[in-house]
Amino acid sequence: MKLLKLLLSCFLLFFVLTGCAYDRGLILFNSVPITENNALHDQKTFNTGSKVYYLFIAPKKMTNDYIRVQVFKMTDLSSMGGADVVRTKDYRLMKDERYYHTNYFTFYETGKYVMQVFSHDDFKNPIGVNYFYVQ
Repeated sequence: MKLLKLLLSCFLLFFVLTGCAYDRGLILFNSVPITENNALHDQKTFNTGSKVYYLFIAPKKMTNDYIRVQVFKMTDLSSMGGADVVRTKDYRLMKDERYYHTNYFTFYETGKYVMQVFSHDDFKNPIGVNYFYVQ
């Protein structure tokens, strides 16, 4: 029930901020597990070795059973146009998770990171993008 309240609050905030015309989802980061009390306290900077909790809220109900979460590290030394893929993982969505996904990861190198979420039927166009820093 608490998770449902959290999602409804985030959806309302999402639609108010985007004017209901944006077709991408919302990704929020935090240094503690995301609950209904701290979901709207988006954090962008994390210490090395600390957990980076995230909440992805889809712009509409996801119909696929899987999503792909991919994280890039922005760097000038990369051969791929300034970004190195540091993490890619596919997640199976349960029936009650068709509007959101939450989890965490840990990074031990400083830098700017970009997280993208893809639907399994389109790996070219992310349904959510956001960035954070590790220092």
